[in-house]
Amino acid sequence: MKYDLMNDVVPPLDPHEYQAGGIVKGALKYIPSIVGKGKKYMEKLAKPKKVSEKVLDLSKGKIYQPPKGPYTVTDESGVRILDREFQTLEGAQLALKDLAKLRTQDASTFKIFGGRPPKTAEGVWEAAPEVELSKIGKRAKIVKEKTPAMFWKSRDEIYNAPQEKMMGEQWLGYLRARGVRPAELDDSSLEPFLMSMGRKGITKKELLKEFDEIAPTLEVLPLGKGTAEQTVSNVFKHVKKMDADAFDPKVGGLVKYLQGSMHTLKEGDKLNVKAAETIAGNIDDYMAVNFGIKNALSEGIVQGSGVPWALKYPLINLASAFNRRGVSYIPKTYAGKPNYGGAQVLSGGDNTQEFLFRYNPGKLRVTEPTYKYNHDFGLPDDKLKNGFVHLRTSDRTDEFGRRMLFMEEIQSDMHQPIQRALREAEKKGKKLISGYANRADKVVVDDNMKHLMSINSRIEEILSVNPKSPALKKLYEEREKVRAIVESTIGKGGGSVPQGPFQKSQDYMEFVSKYLVRMAKDGNYDGVGFSTSAIKNKGLYPGDRSFQGNLEAYGSILQNALKGVAKKSDAKLMESVIKDGEGRPWRIPFLLVKDPKAQETISKGMSLYKKGGLVKKISPYGIMEDVVGPL
Repeated sequence: MKYDLMNDVVPPLDPHEYQAGGIVKGALKYIPSIVGKGKKYMEKLAKPKKVSEKVLDLSKGKIYQPPKGPYTVTDESGVRILDREFQTLEGAQLALKDLAKLRTQDASTFKIFGGRPPKTAEGVWEAAPEVELSKIGKRAKIVKEKTPAMFWKSRDEIYNAPQEKMMGEQWLGYLRARGVRPAELDDSSLEPFLMSMGRKGITKKELLKEFDEIAPTLEVLPLGKGTAEQTVSNVFKHVKKMDADAFDPKVGGLVKYLQGSMHTLKEGDKLNVKAAETIAGNIDDYMAVNFGIKNALSEGIVQGSGVPWALKYPLINLASAFNRRGVSYIPKTYAGKPNYGGAQVLSGGDNTQEFLFRYNPGKLRVTEPTYKYNHDFGLPDDKLKNGFVHLRTSDRTDEFGRRMLFMEEIQSDMHQPIQRALREAEKKGKKLISGYANRADKVVVDDNMKHLMSINSRIEEILSVNPKSPALKKLYEEREKVRAIVESTIGKGGGSVPQGPFQKSQDYMEFVSKYLVRMAKDGNYDGVGFSTSAIKNKGLYPGDRSFQGNLEAYGSILQNALKGVAKKSDAKLMESVIKDGEGRPWRIPFLLVKDPKAQETISKGMSLYKKGGLVKKISPYGIMEDVVGPL
């Protein structure tokens, strides 16, 4: 490798000497959870009496434990100062103090690193852990559990309700009045459950417990490769076409360096980690000295920095390849490899990934049929159980130098055929017949159910007059027979597809987009880009059914969904431009997540459904009155 183009920066760094840097294996270790379990109910307790024993302060964590040695002393950039290792931390600290006396550099900038971990199973060197000198001898702060991407608004409203106990119908009216959307009350099985209770009372604690058992759990299966070879290949193709002499000498110097060094990044069909470490360190140093941009690969390059797009593109994409920026999970996190191509993906992207969202029904709906997702993704049947929507993504850099998580496709094999049939029937003025299976949490009042209700009424009448009546035995036997018939039909009939959550196109598009925003925030992207109907219809004819469907789905429906996501996440919705692999530009909607307010809002999690719906108010006489609220 030649480094003569880097003479005005620093000499090349030996990867083993570059202790503080190194390639980070996986920008994200775990995929963000969709929905959390929520807060546990804490009953109101009387103030405890004073006791003489000392009480352990559980708000404080354990004493900080520094990483194990051997230890090395480095300057602020992570380059070794002494060509030796120390077996004890005390020895390294003494050496640091002695160095401070001999050098003019501020001793507070020196660092101590522990021993470098052994290579991973994939053959990757991880960076050596830094000793946090300021924490030695102190208690570590307790790190709060990472919040999920979304939450049930209804559960939060129950938890925060001022009442400790209400009747079922009162709880339902309260939740509607608090703006909980009807779709959420339905998908969570909360409305059917509370309606079945009628005027029977239930405490907040009991209702929260019931909610956690009746609401479906949501999970996501990611599919990807967790490798950087595709990204590196795309960058190298771009760099080789660049004329270094056509740029400012500062820009041209880095272009020539990349042209002369990037071929070393590939070692067979794998990324050469040592070469990547060296190139990453040299790029960061070059950008700091020549452009005043520190940590360019991890922090990004802001607008107005004087760096042309032609150079931003390779740097931003290399940051993703080196796992400094972007969502790339460790291989064992993936359920399989992505398996799509052709018209489903716009050319020119990298880090292609797929995500299958599925649900597990709550206890009231376990008797319903299960659904095997139509797209198999190369997964076994048990992994496809009750999938309700899938997502395809790639990583891209727009014409403004922003790294984005790009939504290639959102599709629901479960809902789209049924919802299309319902819309077509409605247009023709025909009676709407749901294609979903009957729900087990919604008891259909048929002849058997009416018979059961009449038997119960008759039993109650006799018990109130003569609890020892001989007629009761026959009524009890008859009730059990009818009850068995009713229970055997609950959840049966109708179509063969269970009614999974987020049936409407806008609902599941908003749901998936919220999850994408969280992934972008956690993966240090600048934002999320979205396909348009023009992109999806590339190669299709106007007469095709898919062509017409894309016009609506990736047009007005997606736009409305993104407006809702922008409002809830504080991410700014704007227009961006990307180029495909053939150099053709495309205008796309883009959600910018880099704003501090958006970062804070997204970190807290967003509600699963849009706010609003049918709002109820209590009249002075305690009667529930319907009031139309915002949707």
